[in-house]
Amino acid sequence: MSVFLGADLVGANYPDRDAFIVANAPTQIFIDKLKGLRGPNDGAVTHTNAAVGGSFDNDVPQQWAGATGKPFNLIILGLAMNSGSVYGVHGRGPNADYTKRILKSFIREHNIAGTMIFVCNTIHPWPQKFDIAKTEEALAEGVAYPVSQATLYGHINVTFDAVKSTMRIDEPDAAGLGFFDQAGSGNYIKSGTQLRIRQGGGRNDGEIFKVVTKIDGATLRIEAGNIKESGVFYPFVQHYSPDLEQILTVPPSKQKQVKDWSGSGVKIDGLASYSLWNSILGDICKEEGVKLIDLEYRGFRWAERYGWASVYSSSYEGVPFNTFNHPQIRAQKVIYGDMMRDLAARYNAGQFQAGFEALRGPAIR
Repeated sequence: MSVFLGADLVGANYPDRDAFIVANAPTQIFIDKLKGLRGPNDGAVTHTNAAVGGSFDNDVPQQWAGATGKPFNLIILGLAMNSGSVYGVHGRGPNADYTKRILKSFIREHNIAGTMIFVCNTIHPWPQKFDIAKTEEALAEGVAYPVSQATLYGHINVTFDAVKSTMRIDEPDAAGLGFFDQAGSGNYIKSGTQLRIRQGGGRNDGEIFKVVTKIDGATLRIEAGNIKESGVFYPFVQHYSPDLEQILTVPPSKQKQVKDWSGSGVKIDGLASYSLWNSILGDICKEEGVKLIDLEYRGFRWAERYGWASVYSSSYEGVPFNTFNHPQIRAQKVIYGDMMRDLAARYNAGQFQAGFEALRGPAIR
């Protein structure tokens, strides 16, 4: 049989990461267990471990294209924290239409007879380390994804009038709504909004315009003196330092929450955007009839017993170190490792039927 392992659940900042992945990557644990269970007449187990530091939507399609040994009997997809980040690491955010489209397309193409697909959701980063200020700093240049929450961020045709202190964008939608009345990037712009002209705007390049008011759906009044050159341009314009409370789902102030996330009755810190992201993955798995590996649940059950510090604090060659979002060896061996060993045993015993199933593995001890 053959197995394809896509994306990564380990992370790039673990010291001596290459050696760590060989021994401890969750998908590698699955392979080692499966090989140990199979008898001499069961045939060889071949696998492609395409785990990388990155994100599913950016990397897995390319990993698959370069993989040999297709078709695979088993595909494990690790949609980890980068895909569900509160502010979109690698340009993606929770509920990103792009990520969902890539995942659905991949599942539909490869969910065929003889192939079983498992999708991993993600545990939460260290909630106590979540910092609103860092989120605001990371998104000071604008929000690119998801599209429904995107701010003005990109090249667009603009007419600047330095005499009238106006900025006009003549790009109505199909319904005739002016750009600044349109849902998404346009309607987030209002009095007090700052717009940075990055390039392509003549002498306006590098300037940050402050919006005084919206004159109509296509025209803004800009603070006097901001516009340095009149004319029609195709600049890169950014909604600078946007009000994330009005834009992001979940807003930063509601990101860190204390509640019973696992259903065990124990209240603990968690991050709401990751819960949102994981619920979306669960919905997609149900819709497409594939298996969900519920690492979020296992992460909470571990943190309920031992605390989040035990997940993200470790030592290497006697030197302590902490991370924000890459589980360390003690917790990883149980949260991920026991899950993968259980998965391999059930798969080898032929216990999986076609269709959706949420898998939580053995109890956390």
